[in-house]
Amino acid sequence: SFSLRNDTSRFTLKSTQNEVYVSSKNDTSLDQTVGCNINAPSQCLIPSDEGKWYHDSRNLLKLAELQEAGFGSVALLLATATSLYLANSGSQTAWLNFWSSSVGPTIGGHALSVRGWVNEGLMAIFFFVVGLEIKQELRQGSLASVQQALLPCIAACGGMIVPMLVYALAQGSLAGGSLAGLAIPMATDIAFAMAIFGFFRGRMPAASSTFLLTLATVDDLGAIIVLATCFSSSIAFKFLGSAALLTLSLAGLCQRRVADIRIYAAGGAAIWWSLLRAGVNADIAGVLCALCISTKAEVTDSNGQSSNFVNELIVRISPLTTFFVMPMFALANTAVPLGSLSPGATSAMPISVGIALGLLLGKPLGIFGSTWLATKLGVARMPDGMQLNHLGIVSMLGAVGFTMCLLLAEVSLPALLQPIPKLAILLSSVAASLISAAAMWRLPLTPNNPPVVEDEIISSLALG
Repeated sequence: SFSLRNDTSRFTLKSTQNEVYVSSKNDTSLDQTVGCNINAPSQCLIPSDEGKWYHDSRNLLKLAELQEAGFGSVALLLATATSLYLANSGSQTAWLNFWSSSVGPTIGGHALSVRGWVNEGLMAIFFFVVGLEIKQELRQGSLASVQQALLPCIAACGGMIVPMLVYALAQGSLAGGSLAGLAIPMATDIAFAMAIFGFFRGRMPAASSTFLLTLATVDDLGAIIVLATCFSSSIAFKFLGSAALLTLSLAGLCQRRVADIRIYAAGGAAIWWSLLRAGVNADIAGVLCALCISTKAEVTDSNGQSSNFVNELIVRISPLTTFFVMPMFALANTAVPLGSLSPGATSAMPISVGIALGLLLGKPLGIFGSTWLATKLGVARMPDGMQLNHLGIVSMLGAVGFTMCLLLAEVSLPALLQPIPKLAILLSSVAASLISAAAMWRLPLTPNNPPVVEDEIISSLALG
């Protein structure tokens, strides 16, 4: 029996050979969903009224623990390395042809390639999970209070504007510069950045986790807006209007607190098809669908256990995006043949330099500078426990662009110019990850940050 403390109550964990029991010392309505988000899906799981984890919840808990332990980042890196290897091996032709081959039905006069189905289809699931995170943070998380959200929102704005300025300055000073990739260094990969942070969370103040999560959430929202408004082909307003009507219909279900995933899946698929026909990035359908789900909706499972619908979706879909969707995206978009680059591809070198400078210089400078200035002017105050060195680490973690930057590169640059900029994104993200990890590793363990110990105890019990 272990006695642990969380933010709301004191409770005891008891384990037997096959089951884990949770009993509250204060009341019978123990809230186990404090801190539930896409990077901490295990916090979305709650025990039964008797304190027992059901079998399916135990399996979900194991997946969540693997995700929180950083294995999703490992899968992403392995997928990237595999794709790069195959694109530069004897299987190069077959590998590249596979991703560019058309498959499936013809939509809007053209058939999507395998890569297109990943970028437009599977990534809609990823954006659905991101949308759930945004909705949850707006309703009851770090974005629900203006005072709490102000500083990380300012940091996010600085982290989007300054990298674009650095990129623009680089293009103006380099021969053959182009503004086509201006938006690429503005994005942060929320999943990858939080996974790296998770490895060293015991060395960082607890407030820095919320700060980084809020910063990355607002950053992703900015990238989504840019994707939806700036990189759409000729728009078919008839289908765009259809997507708007479908979204309004789902929003009506939100008011009624409907908690049926089949309805939202059908509605999301219809919105996706309408956006694709309209010439807009169809993966945005995932965000629109997620924002139409009520955070107060409840579902009841076959055992009669009631739980929050959004939390249920996060804990069930988040591992899918982490261990399948994101690695598939990496496989599809990092197939860069380094040994056979055309003259057209090498002409993208100024763009690549601008992206690298925007991420590694502009991103940390924008986040750190805007946060420091806001606190000095008295607009907002630094979160409790966070010092300038912690802010510097969080700022560098914001430079981990990876999947979001790759997606922006895919839609903003011609295919001929994409290989070297994609490589620049990969190298810059890895460099930012290593710099952040090294800086956190040098910090002492934080004595007032007990969740690391608690997580280890819970993990050892849950995984048996």
